[in-house]
Amino acid sequence: MPRVTQGPHDHVITFGVTTGTLWLQVLLVAAALTVAACALVRPFFTEQERAAREAVAWAAAVAGVLTLLLTEGLDLPKQFAVLFLAGLGVPLFLARHPDHGTAPLRVLHHLTPWVLLAAATGASVEFARAWLGAGPDRAGVLLNTGLVIAMVGLSWFAVWRPAPGRARALVNGVGWALASVVVAGTAHVATLTVAAG
Repeated sequence: MPRVTQGPHDHVITFGVTTGTLWLQVLLVAAALTVAACALVRPFFTEQERAAREAVAWAAAVAGVLTLLLTEGLDLPKQFAVLFLAGLGVPLFLARHPDHGTAPLRVLHHLTPWVLLAAATGASVEFARAWLGAGPDRAGVLLNTGLVIAMVGLSWFAVWRPAPGRARALVNGVGWALASVVVAGTAHVATLTVAAG
């Protein structure tokens, strides 16, 4: 049987971007859009399953942490990163403890509309600054800051179990508006990332 001599083969495929960072960016976009989509349909459902609330809280936490990891900085002092991480962590705890039996849990659930309103205001300011005249270098920082703030608000919105009434309609409207802004902001962040890559 004749022997076949094989020469060296180069099977290495190279890309112009680092694939590790690319996959993290794809995961960030997917998680942010998942959270926004769940917030957009939330007002049309009377009650969500516990597993759904927990999944959305986890998706928001993943999107927020990835934004903090992948961004080149925030439009706020670095100390705010700890506040954002805490803001993303509390809804994970609330999602696992849906009953409002203890006083601290009741207080946290009553804080949800205020956290959502503060996050919607902060994220809207950051997105507006990015869209109304910031240069391409500055726009990325503003958009990522707005995205982290929005993920905090939408994660609290995901685990909130409101009582029927006017407050519920108002909070649902704020959550819906914030989710709409997140879709636009995520698209802009993805566009800037592709342009920079």
